[in-house]
Amino acid sequence: MSGIRLSEVVLRTTGYDRLCDFYSMLLGQPRSVEMTPPPSDDPDEPSRICFFNFYFDHPYTERIAVFECPDLGPGRSSRGLHHFQLRTPTADALLDLYRTLKAAGFLPVEASNHGPGTSFYYLDPDGNRVELSSLNFSSQQEMQDFMATEEFRSNPGGFPLDPERLIEGREAGRDLSALVWER
Repeated sequence: MSGIRLSEVVLRTTGYDRLCDFYSMLLGQPRSVEMTPPPSDDPDEPSRICFFNFYFDHPYTERIAVFECPDLGPGRSSRGLHHFQLRTPTADALLDLYRTLKAAGFLPVEASNHGPGTSFYYLDPDGNRVELSSLNFSSQQEMQDFMATEEFRSNPGGFPLDPERLIEGREAGRDLSALVWER
């Protein structure tokens, strides 16, 4: 698909401060956003999150995120890639990509509005988690303002979305930028 770009690499770690300090030094910038989501029993849900933003050219963003995840012991890794994000230029492009993947037998394992973006998560054939997203805001300032709210900081996972409902709304002539905010 033309227009799709790498947007985010999310790393999981049990050494949160050590890894955040490394990326702060490497990128030559302080931690852009930090938050502590509500506790969860799901080992994929982080206990702390840190973002390093280093590029914004609407509708694209680039960042590295660090998720503090529990030490799972031998077997499944507590460190390394959590997921990566690819950004589409528009919500329409995201829905078009959804249709293409659905026709090939791939359905998202999760779809949600995280606030900054609308995201559909897939597992690739090797089980890697891939987040496909479109930006929900028209400027970096709008996105940063939203990410500073208690609403976002207390629920960075956002709320679930049904891609089929979005497609039906689009086909009925509704504005996708409003549809993605409907719960």
